Amino acid sequence: MPQVDKQEKDWFLKELHPHEPMLRAWLASRFPTISDFEDIIQEAYMQTIKRHRKKELDAPKAFLFAITRNLCINLLRRNKIVSFESIKDSDTQTYTDQSKYIPDTVMDKEQYVTLTRAIQSLPKKCRRVFTLRKIYGMSLKEISEELNISIKTVEAQITIGVKKSQEYFMKLQD
Repeated sequence: MPQVDKQEKDWFLKELHPHEPMLRAWLASRFPTISDFEDIIQEAYMQTIKRHRKKELDAPKAFLFAITRNLCINLLRRNKIVSFESIKDSDTQTYTDQSKYIPDTVMDKEQYVTLTRAIQSLPKKCRRVFTLRKIYGMSLKEISEELNISIKTVEAQITIGVKKSQEYFMKLQD
């Protein structure tokens, strides 16, 4: 096991560990089919620390979330069950799985890009609160504690975010 000096431990406690509740909430909202996140989070911590040892990270939180996302995707890929059926059986079946229909996939990506642009158009404070609530699925209380603001302010910022997002989408339809 690699040695951890006090400076690295302090860095971990300051830069990574405080984000664990948000990371868990984000994982639960983004990857609901994964039941246990312990190994993923530990591996993400280790990879982030290893990367930080090589070169200081400018955005350790973002790096941690990206590594965690990649670990989850890899886990889902490894666990993907592929069913094989005989050619005779598949010849008689009609496949109508709309989730794999190419125009729908393209539309989903376009909607995602539009949603991302709408969120990016929000004022900074509003964008941060809105993202924590709507994307990461954090509770009002968690957001309040994370950003050190009142729950009423969180509610107000979410309301502003919803209104401004609606305005953004309405402009696109004109």
